Amino acid sequence: MHALFRGLVLLSVATPLALALDSADDFFHGLPRHSQNHRRTKIVLGSYPIWKKTDDYRKDDFFNDFTFEAIPDPTHGRVNYVDKQTAIAHGLATCTPDSFIMRADSTTVLDPAGPGRESIRLQSKKQWTSGVFVLDLKHMPVGCGYWMTQHIGWPQNGEIDVLEGVNDQIPNRSAIHTVNGCSMSTPQSSMTGNIVSTNCSYLNNYNEGCAVLWENRQDSYAKPLNDMGGGWFVTERTDNHVSIWFWGRNDENVPPAVRSGAHIICTKEFGKPIAYWESSNTCNLAKVLGPHNILINLTLCGDWAGQPDVYRASGCPGTCIDNVNNNPGCFKDAYWEINSLRVYSQLHK
Repeated sequence: MHALFRGLVLLSVATPLALALDSADDFFHGLPRHSQNHRRTKIVLGSYPIWKKTDDYRKDDFFNDFTFEAIPDPTHGRVNYVDKQTAIAHGLATCTPDSFIMRADSTTVLDPAGPGRESIRLQSKKQWTSGVFVLDLKHMPVGCGYWMTQHIGWPQNGEIDVLEGVNDQIPNRSAIHTVNGCSMSTPQSSMTGNIVSTNCSYLNNYNEGCAVLWENRQDSYAKPLNDMGGGWFVTERTDNHVSIWFWGRNDENVPPAVRSGAHIICTKEFGKPIAYWESSNTCNLAKVLGPHNILINLTLCGDWAGQPDVYRASGCPGTCIDNVNNNPGCFKDAYWEINSLRVYSQLHK
């Protein structure tokens, strides 16, 4: 029996540009409790910035430093996003000795006239305009019907989708979504993934975005990813580019800094990214991407995954809504399990 849901880890905009921090000094003075002590440092290594770990989210940190958004689903899914207290009381957000888990309800048969299936939408309280984000993911939701989510501030300040797909159809795909007038000219040779589209506008082709398909990593999504114990998704954002790398749990070439959670990293060591977008005269990334939050979401059906043609093509039973309402057991594997989420900020030059 298939589970019907959409899930995603992404970097997303949540407030207007006007609410960004005014300066780098303000940024470093305002770091939360995860922050490490640091001083002004000048390190030069070619054109590659040096990044220092400033946030390290694990287990209970997701309860304290992320907001459980109990809001109507912006993508019109058959879900009922719950607040933190409800998520804890109903066992939808839990911790193991090593990880944080968030899941959809998998026990309740729904009243067709009532609210949707209980689920969770997490958004970081903190924002960033640059950084390296290292997600150590152990398990992602599996089943039919994945898709990205829209959110507060979209589309004015852009969106970076790190982990995205639909209906358990491997492999992963990443994308950038912007306002109108952003077209990518980044050459295919700059990345190992395959360019799907270059028009980043949310108005183009049903908000396809500038998408890159990870055809060379068939183990980057859904069951193949879970079967090997997950892996590391690394995203670097600067004013000049956005890069994404991936290493599976058993890959022999995982950079030591990524595997160990080193305090200092330089992405020069990471090799060619699997997805890469470069600022140019056809798209100024510094202008189309505003401050972003980290969003971790699990939603069901909705604007894309719930489309009849998309649903049927997945080999899923009945209709999406009926399956969500009547088959709670479908969702026993609809959960994210995160070992850690580390954020690195650039040292002063």
